Amino acid sequence: MNKYSNATCPVCGKPFSENEDIVVCPDCGAPHHRACYQSLGHCALIANHALGKSWEPPVDSDSEQDSPEVKCPRCGAKNPEDGIFCSNCGSRLNGQAQTGPGIPPPFQNQAPFGSEMPSYGIPYGDPYGGTNPDEEIDGVKVRDLSQFIGSNSAYFLSNFLRIKRSGRPISFNFSALFFGWKYFLYRKMYGVSFLILIVNTLLSIPSAICLYEDLAVSAGLLSGYSSGFNAMLLAAQICSIVSAMLSMALCLFCNWLYYRHCIGKIKKIQNEVFVSPQEYSAALTKKGRTNLVAICFLMMAYVAFCMILMPYLMI
Repeated sequence: MNKYSNATCPVCGKPFSENEDIVVCPDCGAPHHRACYQSLGHCALIANHALGKSWEPPVDSDSEQDSPEVKCPRCGAKNPEDGIFCSNCGSRLNGQAQTGPGIPPPFQNQAPFGSEMPSYGIPYGDPYGGTNPDEEIDGVKVRDLSQFIGSNSAYFLSNFLRIKRSGRPISFNFSALFFGWKYFLYRKMYGVSFLILIVNTLLSIPSAICLYEDLAVSAGLLSGYSSGFNAMLLAAQICSIVSAMLSMALCLFCNWLYYRHCIGKIKKIQNEVFVSPQEYSAALTKKGRTNLVAICFLMMAYVAFCMILMPYLMI
């Protein structure tokens, strides 16, 4: 039986019938007739989005008595009595909220963070980093950001909140410092990754030319260094300094760039129409997360390109 059989369309007020064409709002989960949703152009319950309210199916008193619920000790969300983990925050339901020297207590009439969130304050295994999953960052829920980011989401969410509250884009990301364009490719920031790759390739050309000429002279393939070798050596040193400055800039602004990337991508996904919340969640996972295969493929292509190109630069 259709789970929306007892519900009514918030646009036309008519109940949903079996096998009817229904679309679901990706923000609050409210079902609509597809024709009604398309004619209105947005969710009929859009006023609830700003309040963080989600649509709930109508239930009668008998079903409520037959299905007792358990309140999560950490976030307060209601869950089935036989549930083990909270469907909202992932905490265990059979016990008190976990607290201790490294884990903050549940939110007690205060913001979950101060101006900064230290790493020891993040509950272990919590993909939201101790944040309310229904809290919004630039119009995007923390729950959606966590789903989009995937691995290490708690770290990024803490930095995203710090960027939002302080307005300062600078923070440290040592993975970006050491791995450069490969890290941006890993996070599916393809445009930034290819731009960095092109700049790094151009900056490495003077050093490569000097290296090849030095090897050629040492092997006796050339009788001596060319007249422009000293100038090329100076250019290589300047390019090395510029490359180091670029690496430091990537370290400082990587989290901000990824913050803008995530917000922009998720808002584009939200503009699409999905049949169910599961389809929306699958779209976040597919277009977000990481891409390790692309790194391996592009690194092999990059090495092959350099091996083919550099001999021609010596001519």
